[in-house]
Amino acid sequence: MVSTWFMDLLDEFERLPVRTERLPTLMEVAGYPHYENVCSNILAFFFGPDRPHGLGTLFLDAAARIGGIQAQEETIGSHVLVDREVTTDAGNRVDILIQSDSHAILIENKIFAGVANPFDDYAAYLDSLQPIERHRYKVLLTLAPSNEGAEHSFQNITHGQLVSEIRGLLGHYVARADTRYLTFMLDFLNTLDNLQVGTIMDKAFLDFLASRHGDVEAFLNEIKKFRDELRTKVTELAALIDVKAYSNVRQWLWREGWSLCDILVHDIKLAPDLPVAIDTTVSPGGCEVQIFVRRGGDRTKLRNLLQRLGIPFEEGERFIFSTHFRYAEKSE
Repeated sequence: MVSTWFMDLLDEFERLPVRTERLPTLMEVAGYPHYENVCSNILAFFFGPDRPHGLGTLFLDAAARIGGIQAQEETIGSHVLVDREVTTDAGNRVDILIQSDSHAILIENKIFAGVANPFDDYAAYLDSLQPIERHRYKVLLTLAPSNEGAEHSFQNITHGQLVSEIRGLLGHYVARADTRYLTFMLDFLNTLDNLQVGTIMDKAFLDFLASRHGDVEAFLNEIKKFRDELRTKVTELAALIDVKAYSNVRQWLWREGWSLCDILVHDIKLAPDLPVAIDTTVSPGGCEVQIFVRRGGDRTKLRNLLQRLGIPFEEGERFIFSTHFRYAEKSE
């Protein structure tokens, strides 16, 4: 009889909100989402209002709104210059430096690397820039909130805040945007979203694990025992089928991930145009035998062969042996 705690666990799991599948962005496919230099290069490109993206001051205005810059001044001025990897007098490198005729903004960008930067040197370098009467802002851009650099007046802005503000303002800038760079920019924003989500497990699921971790561990232990038993059954079945005498037959075991089924596979080269596979799948629902042609095989020829040999089958995507066996059926 199934234990009550087991049924309760499954019922509670079933009530969890459905988790939306997160599709990979182009940056993630390319393998660059964690690279701070790549992220900083892209940010610097879009911070430059005269760059060919056609989005003007979108990124600048978004950062200014979050940083309270526009609460004091309407814009960050004209003649905007954006530089990367600017070397301070002490030899340290500033990620992004934005200068205009009225403002100087220093941005230290962080993805996953620890925040251990010479903020005092960065602050001193920014203060030394001429003309001295410009408004100066120091920004630490991070995935998660951080108070690092606060003693040197660094203001923390999260990537999530920046992305949200950019999306909120986008409608005012999109008309002149180059569609190629607009598509890339949206992919970049989605990548930053995914990085933010990736640092925090789905809260409902996390709460479920925290409240039922003992039962979940017991459940996983029982699943492991069952999977071990599955492999034993399939191994015993394989031992009963002597393939050593047949040079055209190869026998092997296969299962995928945490799937609750195990498969005994036989690859049989019946003819050059008839490479056949027989999958004997054992699962909690029992045992099923599927017969199909490998790539390049003649399906019609296999169907005719099965009919000629009097092997009963149900035809679908594969030919399924008509007799199904119970899980408790003896291997013989």
